[in-house]
Amino acid sequence: MTDLWLISVPLDKTTSASVEKLKHTITKTQVASYWNFSIPDLKVGVLDSLLSVSDNLSNLDILTESVIKQTCQCMHKVMEPKEEIVHQNILVNGGPSLNQSNTPAQPKAYLTSLRVNLMKYVTKFQWDKGKYSTAVPLSSLVEIIGKVHTI
Repeated sequence: MTDLWLISVPLDKTTSASVEKLKHTITKTQVASYWNFSIPDLKVGVLDSLLSVSDNLSNLDILTESVIKQTCQCMHKVMEPKEEIVHQNILVNGGPSLNQSNTPAQPKAYLTSLRVNLMKYVTKFQWDKGKYSTAVPLSSLVEIIGKVHTI
């Protein structure tokens, strides 16, 4: 399994120099790879708002982990009992949601068709401004993201 680290630094002269030094070291030693991970400018608000959003995100994280575990358990039941085949078909942000009427009768074929390579997903990630507008407050974004689990 691949280890992924997400390192976030503010964009000022000091940290930009540190990031360049880190990139140079990574390139020189060839022990890892690096990619720029574009984070959108979100409407953060005041500290109280951030604390509230943090609590909501913590709860959402627990819910998300539960949904992922349930999905993996379903995949183990639907797909071949071999562990390696299930790992080859783990989904990341692929295609339409499972509750839509266009879900095919063959669950295995449907799940396989949604497959997205995890490394490609992480390194090519782009914020979907159509679904999650950066013009709305952070608390509204958390509500929108939370509704995805209830659909």
